[in-house]
Amino acid sequence: MLKLNAKPIFAARSIDKPNAFLRNNGFTANTASDVVTGKVKVLNLKRLEELCLLLNCCPHDLLGWVPDTKITEPKKFELSALIKEKKVVVLSEELRGLPLSKLDEIHRFIEEKKKEVLI
Repeated sequence: MLKLNAKPIFAARSIDKPNAFLRNNGFTANTASDVVTGKVKVLNLKRLEELCLLLNCCPHDLLGWVPDTKITEPKKFELSALIKEKKVVVLSEELRGLPLSKLDEIHRFIEEKKKEVLI
């Protein structure tokens, strides 16, 4: 089953209150709640595009695939690319405790990557 899982992206973007964030950006309370809890059953392509633009991500970043138990070899299907690890990366936590010299290196790396995006 395909599932919408925006939690890792909210965490990566340091969005503490994703429900309020979505409501403040034009999503109804019900849709915002469904997106946050992952209980989305239907999301039209226009809304999916709005969500991707808002979070600066692609649909494959939001979608995950949980194969049905009847599928014995899920890796043989292209959808297997959407099988996600449970790991959520929160950079602020990853950076905590690093020495300033390492933070400076990371900052330079990020600035370089930003320039690449603008090219």
